[in-house]
Amino acid sequence: MRRLLGILVLLKYCICGDVQDFDGDIKDFVVGNSKLFVLTDHRLHQMRHDLYEEKRKDITEHNRVNILVPFDANSTLITCGTLKDGYCEVLDINDITNSIYYESNILIGPRQDEKSVAFIAGTSSSRYLLVGKKDDDAKYQDTSYSVVTLWNTLQSQAGGIFSIFSQGSIGSIQSTVRDVEFVDGFQRVSPSESYLFLNTKTDSERKVLVLWMNSSKEKKREIIKSLQAATIRCCSDKARPVLVACTVIPSVNGVIWAGVFSAQNQQDPENSALALYDISNVKGRVKGFCAIGETPCGSESDTELQPLSVVFKYSSMSAVAAVRSGSWIVLFIGTSDGQLIKLMLDEKFTPGCPTVLFKSDDERAVFPRMHFDPVDFKHIYIALRKQLRRVSVVLCAKYITLKDCRAALDPLCGWCVNTQRCSTQDECSDTSWVSIPKNSLQTQLFSFQMAENSSRKISLHLSLSLESTGNPAFSCTFTKESDILCDGSDPPAVFPNCSCSLPDQLQYTGGLRVSATVNIEDQKITETLTLTNCSSITDSLSASHTQCVQCVSSGCHWSSSSKRCEWTHGPGEQLHIQDACKNLLSEMVYNKPAILSLEPNKVSFHGRNNVLLRGRNLESVTKIRIQGDLDCIPKESPVFDRSSDTLRFHIPPSGTKGTVKVCVVTPDDRCHGNSIITYSSQPSCTGIQPTVSWSRSDHFRPLSDQLPHTCICFSIIVGTSY
Repeated sequence: MRRLLGILVLLKYCICGDVQDFDGDIKDFVVGNSKLFVLTDHRLHQMRHDLYEEKRKDITEHNRVNILVPFDANSTLITCGTLKDGYCEVLDINDITNSIYYESNILIGPRQDEKSVAFIAGTSSSRYLLVGKKDDDAKYQDTSYSVVTLWNTLQSQAGGIFSIFSQGSIGSIQSTVRDVEFVDGFQRVSPSESYLFLNTKTDSERKVLVLWMNSSKEKKREIIKSLQAATIRCCSDKARPVLVACTVIPSVNGVIWAGVFSAQNQQDPENSALALYDISNVKGRVKGFCAIGETPCGSESDTELQPLSVVFKYSSMSAVAAVRSGSWIVLFIGTSDGQLIKLMLDEKFTPGCPTVLFKSDDERAVFPRMHFDPVDFKHIYIALRKQLRRVSVVLCAKYITLKDCRAALDPLCGWCVNTQRCSTQDECSDTSWVSIPKNSLQTQLFSFQMAENSSRKISLHLSLSLESTGNPAFSCTFTKESDILCDGSDPPAVFPNCSCSLPDQLQYTGGLRVSATVNIEDQKITETLTLTNCSSITDSLSASHTQCVQCVSSGCHWSSSSKRCEWTHGPGEQLHIQDACKNLLSEMVYNKPAILSLEPNKVSFHGRNNVLLRGRNLESVTKIRIQGDLDCIPKESPVFDRSSDTLRFHIPPSGTKGTVKVCVVTPDDRCHGNSIITYSSQPSCTGIQPTVSWSRSDHFRPLSDQLPHTCICFSIIVGTSY
């Protein structure tokens, strides 16, 4: 019954997900504390968070609304457009058909169809509408252009609502760079500071810039004069000089920001990259940006920000949003082919396995801005041309057992002991919630150590990579061929650790297969462990790195000084293989292999046998590793017919079309090279032309006589003359 319930809940989220279609393309959408607003060519829609439409407001065909900002603190929605010479209107946030204020002959947003950024900035006592946009009205002979402006939001402010002036001056940032494109921006609440992100283009290069202002100041002029700026660079493998989308990541200390950068090459399978930056201390100036009236405008030397980590590369990322769960960062990535991808990062920004939450049928691009449901952050809103979707970001209910729940490596999901199901933590109150610990991307569920005490007694210490908000009932059993293995002298198990002292007669030299069964409340997890005498792992046949890997994976201790495998001396933190053995990689002697070409490099998604790889120093290659962008576990293929410059292998089938990366693996498990193979659809025949052939003669024979067992397919090329 529980399994059936989980399937029904999963169907609810995956098949019956919230969706709303509109009669025009979505131009923008924003989410307020209690409402959601969608702007199309012809209408402004007011909706509940569950996408139920409450109100709508028609827009004339000669008007292009270019500013849409919820002002929750004032219970209003600010809209501006291009009707006649421009206008702005303040609407009731709970009823957009109720106009509170209207002002004409004012152009706040862009005149042309350009990207712009607008949000509420300032303190509780003096809030402004901050707008970043390209100056559409600039003349050819102008040398500077107004690109960021602070506008009043209340009639009580000096100059009145929608005034640009303050204390006799204009609150504005100017630029000497004509070609600017604003991508995004936000106001940080504590401390109060504003960030803007934009692309610039000159005759010599493209750049991504961040502008910072101290918005805790009361006066516009003081906010503008606090301007600091920096250039943002991405990435070390290739230049990606265009910012596509970005988001701020909630953080206790500092400001972590994620940006999607593009190389502007749609044929490149790694055209876009998602990188993280620390922008909490933007100091310096960039040439060409300054407070209005300031000369010279900006410094000659740019301050540059380099990424903390590049966490994901893909062909067509178009949007990004993020939430934090403890030390985890959970990223949601929209793509130009209509996918919504979920990606987890641990505290060291190491990415987990990307999973696809949604994929559109017709590959419509995901709108650059995505928003979370502000009530519980369990849903994200995405726009795809004429459609708005509310997608669940957690699918815990589809995992039926604790083991499956943990295997998902989703920090938003854990096992609720009381309800006996996989759920979010807020759904599991007053009981133990068992979840993945912060280092679980690098550790298996089961890890163990083989220890020897002063009396030469051997003990097995088992640890589960789990943590809990309470103290669930926990026990362990170790058996060999159904016989209890432990001698009974061990202390009781305490979550998530337990021990087993081995009988003296089991002083084995070979491998011993042991069945370890762990009980966490009603959940039973069984794993087979292969125990090895640590002293028997010697250096007679293997290189040091290979021994080290075997030693650590057997629960033993690798001594870096004696370069020998030894027993551990009691339970302790399990050292990762890559950490314990990394210093031995340099001792492995071989010529680094390189890939020059793959023949063929385009195959059917059914796979291909006998692929030829040409390269250099291929003698040490043990296997081929093949990994797609969204594959958690890479596929591996053995090597045959090898030489120093060629080898052959089989390409396994793929479930989807697209590109995969191919590299060659050496005995130290390092992968060399980064070639691309493209999976495509299998060719099919729709007809044969001509359908009439010559009669049989010495020179002309029917096709069936020439190739009696072969199917011939003829391609038809449309629009080409010969």
